[in-house]
Amino acid sequence: MSGARLGLIELLDRDGGVAHRLPVMQWPVTIGRALDCDVVLDDPHAAPRHATIEAADGEPLLLCVGESRNGLRLAGRTVHAGERAALGSGAEWQIGRSRLRLRLAGEVLAPELPWTAAAPVHGRRLLAGLVLLLAWVLGEHWLQSDPGDPLSSYLPVLVGTPVMLGVWCFLWALGSKLFTRHFDYLAHLQLALGVLLVSLLLDAALPLAAFALSLEGLARAGELITLALGCGLVWGHLSLILPTRRQALAVGFATMFVVGAGLKLALNQQRSDRWFAPLYLSTLGPPALRLAPTTGPQQFIDEARALRQPLEKRARDPDAPSWLLQADED
Repeated sequence: MSGARLGLIELLDRDGGVAHRLPVMQWPVTIGRALDCDVVLDDPHAAPRHATIEAADGEPLLLCVGESRNGLRLAGRTVHAGERAALGSGAEWQIGRSRLRLRLAGEVLAPELPWTAAAPVHGRRLLAGLVLLLAWVLGEHWLQSDPGDPLSSYLPVLVGTPVMLGVWCFLWALGSKLFTRHFDYLAHLQLALGVLLVSLLLDAALPLAAFALSLEGLARAGELITLALGCGLVWGHLSLILPTRRQALAVGFATMFVVGAGLKLALNQQRSDRWFAPLYLSTLGPPALRLAPTTGPQQFIDEARALRQPLEKRARDPDAPSWLLQADED
């Protein structure tokens, strides 16, 4: 072949990446298993001279199928032996297990896609986060255990949490290897560790803030915050695997969060006649953290007395909805 390059024939791998490129310097181009073909396929389902790409002046390229039992697939249809099909730039076709694509000189290329690089992995921050996570879970276990518990009771906590985190990130790293050819284990670990630490921090801080400020809504919103963090975590992992689909994934997971939150609230309302499951704080913080003004005994008694009438109605008619009891009270 001589002269200017007329195009490229690309042999694609199973993921759609280019495994091999053949410059086209003149037409026709033969494709098959025979060694004298221009594109030699290592495919038992291809004929010796399976197909030929021919060109005529002023006419589009033609993909001609030779003596083949299987033919080829082009644009969703099968082209049988002896048939021809027009071939344009960017067209893909399949011969047996082999996928090929044609690119022509002077083709109009798609615009450059934006690229958002993944957050760099900081080794020291990652190590500090792992140490903080272990200290946190060990501290929680110490607070919940009885005095005199053997040290062996700490072993499942000390080993189980890192192992589960490591397996979770390993599976996502396999996805990165499959789609991006990079085993981004540390990037997935940094993401999961950060979300887990934020979740633990909010789980401890929200009840304390609700107690200190008398804003019980902070404690009741814990379920929705946990759902939001879960959606954000999976979105982050998928964004590392499919960086060009981040916006579409964000829209999808935002929709999932809205739908999931609506279903969760509806189930709470159906089961307990309340939108949010926790009605009271399970534990109270130290009195020194209390910032909201105190409530006098008389106000507490008056508010408790106001509950008597709706509670008596509920006892008489347990199936009555809470909004009806509230309307009768008003």
